Amino acid sequence: MRAVSIILATAIVSLLTACAPQPTERAAAPTTNHEGLQEVPSRYFDVAFARPGVDFGGYSELLVHAPELAFRTPDRSQQQFPLTEEQKASFRDLLESRFLAEFANLKKLRVTDRPGPGVLDLHIGVQDILATVPPRTVGRAGRGGLALQAVGEATFIIELRDAESAEVLARVFDNRAIEGVAMAQGDTPITRWEDVETICKSWAATVRARLDAIVSGNY
Repeated sequence: MRAVSIILATAIVSLLTACAPQPTERAAAPTTNHEGLQEVPSRYFDVAFARPGVDFGGYSELLVHAPELAFRTPDRSQQQFPLTEEQKASFRDLLESRFLAEFANLKKLRVTDRPGPGVLDLHIGVQDILATVPPRTVGRAGRGGLALQAVGEATFIIELRDAESAEVLARVFDNRAIEGVAMAQGDTPITRWEDVETICKSWAATVRARLDAIVSGNY
């Protein structure tokens, strides 16, 4: 009899427990980095971060900064030699001029030369570029010795800030834009400056399209 009572009591407790409200598992909260940026799903970029709730609709102008270029360290055992400061400056100036020309075609922003209300601050970087001076041209003056190799590792970094507060609003990383432009045919590096100009123009067009996507809220 006692055994029956114990079994009955256990069954009642189990039934009551089953009927009681059960604790629900909390969904993981979106994480933000130390800048307050949150990673967002992206169809256009390899990785994209945005400030939660950011709205680019209130911005009408764009302040463009000179691109920051980071070159891969040459392998001297492979007879690779670094670019001169003059060559780096020429490359940077050419890329900046192509960016400015291309950004005139932006759909929602016009380029300005000063910060203020409604102005976005644009910072562009290209990192891990493999650009060297061919051994036969070492010691020659001018930019003609520049050799660009295929840059499968290179990555565009596009960052938008509020021009008044300098608050970072979005930052994206994209190496697909680089891969879309062949910088070399096989193992033959590009050495003609005219071809470098073509590459810079293509990069600028790609970044302009990516920028239109960002300010439209399409990552």
